[in-house]
Amino acid sequence: MKSLPSKPRLKENIWHIFPETEIAYLSTVADTYEVPRSAALAFLQMRSHCTGNNDVGEIVRRSSLDPDAVEQILTSLAPSGILYDPGEGEEQVSIGAVRSTLVAVCKLWGEELTRGYIGNKFANGMLPVSALVGWLLEMYHYIKDFPEAIKHAEVRAVGPLKDLLHEYSCQETGHEEFVLRTLEGLGLSRVEVANSIPLVGTRTVSFMMRSLVELNPSAMLLIAALVEAQDFDEKLIGQFTTALEQHYNIPASVFDPYFEHQRIDVKMGHAQLLENNLDLVDIDAQPLLDRVVNELHDLKHAFDLQGLEIEQYYGDLNGRYLPRQFMSFAAVR
Repeated sequence: MKSLPSKPRLKENIWHIFPETEIAYLSTVADTYEVPRSAALAFLQMRSHCTGNNDVGEIVRRSSLDPDAVEQILTSLAPSGILYDPGEGEEQVSIGAVRSTLVAVCKLWGEELTRGYIGNKFANGMLPVSALVGWLLEMYHYIKDFPEAIKHAEVRAVGPLKDLLHEYSCQETGHEEFVLRTLEGLGLSRVEVANSIPLVGTRTVSFMMRSLVELNPSAMLLIAALVEAQDFDEKLIGQFTTALEQHYNIPASVFDPYFEHQRIDVKMGHAQLLENNLDLVDIDAQPLLDRVVNELHDLKHAFDLQGLEIEQYYGDLNGRYLPRQFMSFAAVR
């Protein structure tokens, strides 16, 4: 058996631990594994210190776990392939392997975005109606900006990639209208929505998309794989709108425009742009590849932060403006 790394570091690993079950799940780019819940909880106690900076003795000291337990946990995780030694040289990876890995990691992080999406909380009535309105306002600003982010990539691209991104931006342009109609159905006017400004979290998403495509314009295809809806499930959408009607007394028809936008995107195959155009992704220089993956990971977390800010700002207004207002010079004179 291969010995454990001298200073263990972890490849991407996502854990799902549920209090009502004895089995936890570990998801990696390659696969998903079942792990006893007790072992998963013990691992999380030491996971924070598996950064490649600490040897096993230091991990024991920082986690306050028994040395044998740390060795046993690391040994049990080794077959999953998530342990590696940052001190070892990395072999050159073929462009084919790079492309397949990027597809896999976009799928993994895209599923995490879906699982943790703030919209799920509205189906359970967990947040007040002001947060529901706030979520739609942020979607309006995000969707309105999205084709501009694509154009940011387009002007940096050449050849077939430039043509593809031009078509993509044209297809996405004007889709904020669907959200605007939904907001009108909730009682907001077009003027107040148009004059509102996005939360800082939404602006962060916009900035990070641009930063990512500045590294390489083909990264826009990674973004599409991460954020675009994979399918359109009429039954699930019907359940969602019915739940909104029950929890918020909002007619299900109010959300017809919002989901019409999703239906159009799915029909156009935007989620498959990466897999259908892998030959246009030509990122093989290791330092650049590392930066692209890191910024894609940050973008995923920027969406997480956006959801948290929507809850914080719109969940309990306590005098906050709805919609959020532009801060002009006249307001501070």
